Amino acid sequence: MRFNDDFLGRYVHEAPLALAVERWFECTILSQQEWIRPILDIGCGDGVFSSVLFDDPIDVGIDPDSKEISRAAQYGKYNELINCFGQAIDKPAASFNTIFSNSVLEHIQDIRPVLDEAKRLLAPTGRFYVTVPSDLFDHYNWPYQALSLARLDTAAERYRKFFNRFWKHYHCYTPDGWTQLFAEAGFDVVSHQEYCPKSICLLNDLLAPLGGPSMVAKKLTGKWFPFKGVRDLYAPVLKTALQPMLDVDPSLKGGGILFFALAHSR
Repeated sequence: MRFNDDFLGRYVHEAPLALAVERWFECTILSQQEWIRPILDIGCGDGVFSSVLFDDPIDVGIDPDSKEISRAAQYGKYNELINCFGQAIDKPAASFNTIFSNSVLEHIQDIRPVLDEAKRLLAPTGRFYVTVPSDLFDHYNWPYQALSLARLDTAAERYRKFFNRFWKHYHCYTPDGWTQLFAEAGFDVVSHQEYCPKSICLLNDLLAPLGGPSMVAKKLTGKWFPFKGVRDLYAPVLKTALQPMLDVDPSLKGGGILFFALAHSR
């Protein structure tokens, strides 16, 4: 499987800065894993992530949003796109040697049927790669930190709940909590890695308001940047300014987001 390079630069051209930072970490981690075809992407969205990560097309992407499926098709990074929910994918058992789901599972209220379907579709020797928020992710933002520092614990907790409602996060667990959830669905955790430490999460939170106009544009037009040519003109400057801020020790603990490599339990 071949991967692209310059993930950060590519993402800054395609999405708001806060999203580009987070996805840069994820592309870097995922590009270091072993990928064996056939490959399934659960929750492919608009296809931006796969278009940045992969040089080669992957086999199948699924998403419940038909509009996002149509946008993903425009990138040409999927041999097949299916408009369906993650708990009911019309493919035979053990169809895929690699399955991945990037920043998707936390947005699904009833997560167990999706994990059961992934287990059904994964070949016995396959790998399932997932990225999910930790229990710290909803604490690593400026309002929560400020309220906690002021010892306004009730207000901080209210903001934490608002944060999760706004981003539609239903699942934010400790590494052990996620491991237990995966085990109950019949997966072993082969490895896991924390990323996006507190400093990066706070940087993302600072950058998020800058993406407000892009969020509105995405809702109205389906595109982060309706006038993509304009974004392309100044994207290299943004990337150059952002790059030094991401020079963090990859061994830092307390990451706000987690990567897991899963396999069938023995």
